[in-house]
Amino acid sequence: MNTFSKIHEARSPLLRLLVGATLLALVFAGGVAVSAHKTVTLTVDGASTTVATMKSRVIDVVEENGFEVGERDDLFPAADEAVGQSDTIVLRRSRPLQVSLDGENSRQVWTTASTVDEALAELEMTDKAPAAASRGSRVPLAGMSLPVVSAKTVHINDGGAVRTVTLAAPNVAGLLEAAGAPLQQRDEVAPAASAPVVDDMQITVTRNRIEKVTERVPLPPVMTRIEDPTMNQSRQVVENPGTPGLQDVVFAIAKLNGTETGRLPVANVVLTPARDGVLRVGTKPGTEVPPVSNPATWDALARCEAGGNWAINTGNGFYGGVQFDQNTWERNGGLRYAARADLATREEQIAIAEVTRARQGWGAWPTCSGRIGAR
Repeated sequence: MNTFSKIHEARSPLLRLLVGATLLALVFAGGVAVSAHKTVTLTVDGASTTVATMKSRVIDVVEENGFEVGERDDLFPAADEAVGQSDTIVLRRSRPLQVSLDGENSRQVWTTASTVDEALAELEMTDKAPAAASRGSRVPLAGMSLPVVSAKTVHINDGGAVRTVTLAAPNVAGLLEAAGAPLQQRDEVAPAASAPVVDDMQITVTRNRIEKVTERVPLPPVMTRIEDPTMNQSRQVVENPGTPGLQDVVFAIAKLNGTETGRLPVANVVLTPARDGVLRVGTKPGTEVPPVSNPATWDALARCEAGGNWAINTGNGFYGGVQFDQNTWERNGGLRYAARADLATREEQIAIAEVTRARQGWGAWPTCSGRIGAR
């Protein structure tokens, strides 16, 4: 027979009363313990954690989790406030700052700020700028030195755009960033980016940029080269110009203060392939074309005869800039250069025209030679 059975069968009223009281006390104590247990959020210097506790006061919860509260610290709710389920406790611990303005008037202050930016706001110095740390830098619990600089009026020539600003910044680079015009890529600045800012400073910025731009441009055809031993070495004839294709080309464009100074293709995507052309190149050794002695006269004659087009072939039986008929071209030695006058270069046509003029005079071109005053 176990103990509980013995108690149950006991006839002593006193014993039964004692057992009942004991059980009631245990149930009450358990209920109190359950009601005292709670979960709260503890935020220390901006960092939050969820903690379980049976403490009833704010200060007890904080100390239970290993934090001491000094006289300069901020605690919310107050230390003696009661703690309930799901409450939030915020502790902002104070830390010393050694503050100086423009290198002078160094003094120690205490702050509960976690970052430099918050500290400047607490000190009512938002119009100042930290000289060393960034605004987002954390303020260590042990404290730190915080030199700040006041706003200065400076003149900025930014790629030709001139303006005057009044801003607080530790150096030229910081001031340009504060002015909304940060240095990028290969930008140049004078004075140097690290130079401290002083009143009435003149800052000159040269913007050097490399930009990538995609443009749709023709794709030149590849010219198939055919060597022709029957044609003079100086001759090249486009037998088939081919057909250009289409491509998207990525250009790296260099700009100086917004003005393009050069570009290079760095990639391309062919949209429509080009059709190859044919270039016939002469390989036959021959007499070099003599220099043109009176080019202005021959150009004037070509303008009159053919509108200045040395490659004209209208199908009327006359070819080239000075409108040779085929017989005149062949009789005066034109075949050494090309099969027809319109297939020869300007200089080659003038060379044969000089031979023609020597034999026939300007009368070979009776109308136009008179119009240009050649006779």
